[in-house]
Amino acid sequence: MARAPRGPREVRGRESIKTAAFVSAFVPKASRWSVGARGTARATLFHRLGLSKHVSAHPPGRPEPYALAFQQVFFGVVPVLFTAYLVAIAASRHSLGVDFHYAFWPAGQRVLHGLTPYVSPTSPQVDVGTAFLYPAVGALLFGVLALIPHGLADAIFAAANLAAVLAALRVLGVRDWRLYGLVALMPAVISGWQTANVTLLLVLGTAAAWRHKDNPVVAGALIAVMVSVKLFVWPLGLWLLATRRYAAFAWAIGLGLLINALAWSTLGLGQLHRYGQLIKAVDRAEERTAYTLIRLGMQLGTGRTAAYAVGLTVAASAAVACVAAGRRHHDRSALLLGIAVSLLATPIVWRHYFALLIVPLAIARPRLSPVWLLPLALYACPVTSPVTWQLLTALGSSAAVVAVLLRCPAEPPRRPAPTRNPPPLSSAT
Repeated sequence: MARAPRGPREVRGRESIKTAAFVSAFVPKASRWSVGARGTARATLFHRLGLSKHVSAHPPGRPEPYALAFQQVFFGVVPVLFTAYLVAIAASRHSLGVDFHYAFWPAGQRVLHGLTPYVSPTSPQVDVGTAFLYPAVGALLFGVLALIPHGLADAIFAAANLAAVLAALRVLGVRDWRLYGLVALMPAVISGWQTANVTLLLVLGTAAAWRHKDNPVVAGALIAVMVSVKLFVWPLGLWLLATRRYAAFAWAIGLGLLINALAWSTLGLGQLHRYGQLIKAVDRAEERTAYTLIRLGMQLGTGRTAAYAVGLTVAASAAVACVAAGRRHHDRSALLLGIAVSLLATPIVWRHYFALLIVPLAIARPRLSPVWLLPLALYACPVTSPVTWQLLTALGSSAAVVAVLLRCPAEPPRRPAPTRNPPPLSSAT
């Protein structure tokens, strides 16, 4: 009789191994696509993926209909079948939406019964990864979802996560249908809906904030809600400051203070101290299993203090670059660097956090290009607890995405529209 998993971490590990095994069996080997020299084989693959304009040689031997059919299978059929397969496996193992199932819904139930959603810092839930870690705003929101039966709520929230990331592409004006299929195949996205946390909802919120960036009320309200639910996205406020959107920043601060004051008053102001102690305990417990420069430094033998110093220095450098890009009116680059600060400044980063890079990718490259393939490198990485080479793979591929997008052609400066002066009246002769 198979032993039941002890907690979400073991469930995530099993599902990550299952995903990697399926991908390795499903994706054809490079040797099947070889038609001679290595360069010709690469050109053939790029042509079939619709990326032939990015290689110098046109692959011989395959007419255009074959390439189109290949794209329809790879970007259309495969994502649907793969997602259905993963949903079926997760449902059969009762592991669909593990974060929501083990942490969020139970916390919402405790809120509904007038109890604290935050466990003691010494609770065993801290070690197994089932402690609820969101501020009061998130606790109240999950209290509403806890009114729905547990299993049904798991399915609804997991589906909402997957729909959110696809809706983010639509909000950003992406019309290339292939990107929707490719995004569904990204490991960060799969981890997001499989664990059913709020990361993919933050992707949608960030996309909406970009689309309404020139509407101070909407942009400020969106960022206020996102930061109130998940603190690590606070650099989105830095993006507003860097791009001189002072009105939107003021709305974000004002609404954020109001929302949190009401939420903590409802939950109980005495919970603030308990929440702070819990966050410190979780940081200590999970910082050695995350995808961060801090974790990399510790694995390479650096002390904890030195690792934190290096990580915060790099984050501060990215923040300075964000401000510099904003002052040059490069909104897109400033947002990209703001998201990079979010990933660098937090001591805990899981694989699904890298899904936030989808937003600047879609803004800079709304059509399929080779840079969209870089996030697929995360298939080599587990959901948590990576070894050194897996950590380097995740951080390196994400850094490559940032570097490529920063080297995109410079966006035109954001300037106010010129005022039209009426033509001078011609004088009568």
